[in-house]
Amino acid sequence: MNNRVVVLGSCSVCHVFTSPELPARGETLIGDDYHIVVGGKGSGQAVVAQKLGGDVFLLERLGNDAHGRAQKQMYADLGIHTDFVYLDETTPTGSAGIFLDEAGQNKIVVVPGANGQVTCSDVDCLYETIRGAKILGAQLEIPLETVDHAIRVAASLGVRTMLDPAPAAPIDETLYPYISIIKPNECEAQSLTGLPVTDTETAYAAAQVLLDKGVREAVIITLGEKGTVLVTHKEKRYFPGIPMKTVDTGGAGDTFAGALLASLAQDWSLEKSVCYAQCASAICVTRTSGFDATEKEPIDALFKKTYPQYTL
Repeated sequence: MNNRVVVLGSCSVCHVFTSPELPARGETLIGDDYHIVVGGKGSGQAVVAQKLGGDVFLLERLGNDAHGRAQKQMYADLGIHTDFVYLDETTPTGSAGIFLDEAGQNKIVVVPGANGQVTCSDVDCLYETIRGAKILGAQLEIPLETVDHAIRVAASLGVRTMLDPAPAAPIDETLYPYISIIKPNECEAQSLTGLPVTDTETAYAAAQVLLDKGVREAVIITLGEKGTVLVTHKEKRYFPGIPMKTVDTGGAGDTFAGALLASLAQDWSLEKSVCYAQCASAICVTRTSGFDATEKEPIDALFKKTYPQYTL
């Protein structure tokens, strides 16, 4: 079975600081803990997609430094194809500062580093790899012109495309007809449409705007603990959130996206794929390691319990 997933994206070494509450502007707090994890939307989505059944090819640039070399080896150990994971000689691996409170909420500052060096020429090197893929996934932590080019190339080859428009940024209006599926959260949906997104009805309205802009297949808007809406040209569906004890929301969105990519690459329906992605995200928020701790077994178990109408 062809379950190839091509992921474009970023990798950041994340310095995580935890404290009872998030600092206000100008405020200094004494923290409870500090640790380093590897993040970045491309990295997270690729790792999750690989662990959950995808055959992942990753396009990414890392610094030729200790973090970058270790990360590339980690990808290879997981079975991710690293032919297009480049070690940049001039720019360090991307980094991020993550500030986390005891309720699991966060604030994040990202420094792109080598992520900013991914080029359209890099995408062109993947042409035949993209041709053989089921789906291409991209986000906006690498240069926008590179993302734009990759989506157009994939669409021209008849390959399904999925854009996670994060962090929120303006998208060329002419790109929408090349996007098969777009997966914003509430804030990103509001940024793209100008409509406030606070509940299912406002999410439906924002999704319709994106479909009217030309999105080919579906809009999937995640609403945090409230759940997810799926809107296509034929129907709209609401999937309530799965109640879990939240420890850390970091990585939840990337886990959702990676699970969605893996599910769609295995020819699951949109509805089943969204349900599975919700389960993956729900398990993610119960842990402090984010997508890095993704395990298929507990996700499968939650999926079977929550959505018994589907089989694995």
